[in-house]
Parts: sequence; structure tokens; C-alpha cells
Amino acid sequence: MVHNFEHSLEHERNQAIKADTFYREKLNATDIKRFNTDSEADMEMQRQDVDVLISLNNVTYRVSEKFRDKDYGDLYVEVFSKYPKIQGWLKTGSPNAILYFTPNSVYWITHKSLATFCLNTLFPLIPQKWYSELYQSHKTIITKYLKLQNKLFKINIIQAHNSLSDGTKWETIGISAAFSLFEENGVKIKKMNL
Repeated sequence: MVHNFEHSLEHERNQAIKADTFYREKLNATDIKRFNTDSEADMEMQRQDVDVLISLNNVTYRVSEKFRDKDYGDLYVEVFSKYPKIQGWLKTGSPNAILYFTPNSVYWITHKSLATFCLNTLFPLIPQKWYSELYQSHKTIITKYLKLQNKLFKINIIQAHNSLSDGTKWETIGISAAFSLFEENGVKIKKMNL
């Protein structure tokens, strides 16, 4: 299945209304500044994986927003923005937090703890051949198992076949795993109701 990047971007921008309501009503944000135009200044923030600045209790947070249409009980982390040469948002981004929106919940994930675990522990355990196997198969998902601290964890390696209306195509590859894998390895995650 081909993933239309432009449609996804539009869908994400439409989710901003829901997110802003959550920031105001649930988090009591005093200021919200979005970077969702195509201006050069906004694109600079987007390249740092910062979608919005929110001010809470006189502290401003650089936030990366992720939206899913269903809560699968797992966290998706992009490994390659454009496989195999361009690293994903976890490595290239600089937000304070990732806010992971699902239909009924929001997960506040501390970026530093997620990056530390993934870049230093999780990603090095994943053989490069698993990514190339998925890429060459043209499938969207394969399931693998990793042993970490004497415990077996299931991960899904997911490939999005992206395209633009001008015919440009590329593959994005990431992994998803149960929230418990991340929490048991020091990733700070707080679940809130929408």
C-alpha cells in the first residue's frame, strides 16, 4: 500500500485543533505556538521535529506531535526517514517531549529518555539485515523478536511506501513495540485521557 505523504501531512495539520484543545483544557497551557506553515522559519523547526511550543507553568516545551487513528498499545519510532541514507526523527530531532495522540489518550514521552534507550540500546540490537529484508520484500511489516535483559520482546519493523503527487517515492522504516518495552528500560511515559 502506498502512503500519500501529502494526505498524511494534511491529516496531521487537521489534528492540531484537537491537540490545541487538549493543551488548553487538560494541560492549562498559557501559550501555544505552532510551526505548521511552509515558511522557512517553520520548516527550520520542523526539521528539528518540533511541531509546537507549549507553555505550562511558565516553562516552554518543544513538542513533537505524533497522531495515530487507533491505540495499538505500542509506540512507533522512526529509524529511517528515507531508507537507507536519512536517519529518522528520533536521531535528528530536538524536542523536549513527544506527545503521542491516539483517539482516547495522549502519551507524554520524554524525548531524552526515549532517545537514550533507542539510540544506545535498542537500535544497536536490531540487525541491519532485518531492515534490508523488509525493504527488498516490499512488505509493510515484519515481526521479529529481540532479547533484552534476559527477556524476549516482540517488535514490528514497519515500512511506509511514500509518494508525492509529483511522482517522488521513498521508503520510511521504523519499529513499533509495546509501551512496556520502553517503560521497563527507563523511558519516561505518562498516559493522559483526552
